[in-house]
Amino acid sequence: MISLATIKAAAQAGRIKWQYHALLRAIERGITREQALKVIQEGELLEQRPQAKPYPKCLMMNTVGENRPLYVSLGYNQENDFLYIITVHWLDPEKWDDPWTRKAKPPKEK
Repeated sequence: MISLATIKAAAQAGRIKWQYHALLRAIERGITREQALKVIQEGELLEQRPQAKPYPKCLMMNTVGENRPLYVSLGYNQENDFLYIITVHWLDPEKWDDPWTRKAKPPKEK
């Protein structure tokens, strides 16, 4: 598990790398680096995927601007104490019940 303190310490020290995909999505979705950094520095941990490869990952959220929920998906390399921004996105009401709760996926048809 990645602690919020670990994330914030790495961010404050500037140990953050943007993945190419995250940069593309940020441009496509009108999300600035400053907005994403605000989420990392002030946001909440919503989900953790400790078994993700190549690094454990987590999803963070905070509101920006006019209380608009913004999500940042991060990977954390413990070996070099670096955060990797995987993607960024705004709240999608079709995928979330509220800004903190992802909707349950419908059961797969057989």
